[in-house]
Amino acid sequence: MTRLIVAGIGFRHGAMADEIAALIHRALAESGHEPERLGAIATAEDRANEPSIVEAAAAFGLLPVGMSPAEMIAVDARVTTRSGRIEASRGVGSVAEAAALAMAGDGGTLILPRIASPAVTCALALPAHFATQAG
Repeated sequence: MTRLIVAGIGFRHGAMADEIAALIHRALAESGHEPERLGAIATAEDRANEPSIVEAAAAFGLLPVGMSPAEMIAVDARVTTRSGRIEASRGVGSVAEAAALAMAGDGGTLILPRIASPAVTCALALPAHFATQAG
């Protein structure tokens, strides 16, 4: 099975790896996709090397990918969820949605808007060239 889906992750300092991984699993289940379809985990560039996201990504056989502020701001017009706090600090409505869309590339589509747990947010996107294979 081809790994197609991009999970975008936003998380607070102190978030634990198991909370990140659990929210990714929940997002995949809510969107009707198996964990084997997950091809990338993206987050803000300045958080990509934090132990909790590195450990959570490893549970899926992946490494987190850091998206630059410019990459995330470039897709912000397609972000559907808005947090005033995140907009003020990051310049995007949702780190999870912006990271997922930026990683998915030109024409990428959100297939699950941001969902949240106490310390983590997750959104799923699909690259444009795989959109017809999403089902």
